[in-house]
Amino acid sequence: MKRFAHRGASALAPENTLAAFQKAVDLGCEWIETDLRLTSDGFPVLIHDETLERTTSGAGRVGDITLGRLLALDAGGWFSRNFRGERVPSLEEALQWGRHRCSFNLEIKEEERIDQLVSHLGRRFRKHQALDGILFSSFHAGALRRIRAAIPSARLGWLASKHTRGLSALNRAVGLAALHPKERLVTRRLIRRCHRLGLATHVWVVNRPRRIREMEQLGVDGVMTDDPRLFDP
Repeated sequence: MKRFAHRGASALAPENTLAAFQKAVDLGCEWIETDLRLTSDGFPVLIHDETLERTTSGAGRVGDITLGRLLALDAGGWFSRNFRGERVPSLEEALQWGRHRCSFNLEIKEEERIDQLVSHLGRRFRKHQALDGILFSSFHAGALRRIRAAIPSARLGWLASKHTRGLSALNRAVGLAALHPKERLVTRRLIRRCHRLGLATHVWVVNRPRRIREMEQLGVDGVMTDDPRLFDP
């Protein structure tokens, strides 16, 4: 079963920072789940929220700030003074850091400028070898269709929080690699259905060790957690 750290080891370090990613790797995670948005000058950065207030020292929308200004913000002090000075990583910085360390599940959060983001990703990942260890995911079928058109060999995961209706049709349309269901949606029947379709199941977000064991017994292919210590309690 694959081990995914949700926004890095986000229970132990400020989410979506290299510090959280390093803790996840140190605790045995092969995969980092993180989020993609665009700065005002068109650079993909790893941050979950549309706005800056919750996880940085800044204010306003991510899409209204340049990369240079964003990199000057403190993205760790809100979590603990021990992490003051941590920054929001750019996608490129994270990919360079993760080389030979881990794989990335990149969730597409950008909505307003999705075409611009996908165009950037298409240029960045046009070579097949650049896709090693990369999985793109989204709740939105439209985003997955855009990625498939821009990056034909990309691996795609569909995020599901309320239901999985339309899974087969979307799989036929874009050729999914995985379904990413919310924990409460997971049943043995769903997992068997996914496997018949040739899809992996990566479950989010599981933060109880007993439930992680139950997910493993049900046959899921991967689990996302905020606290990687729970894989080996």
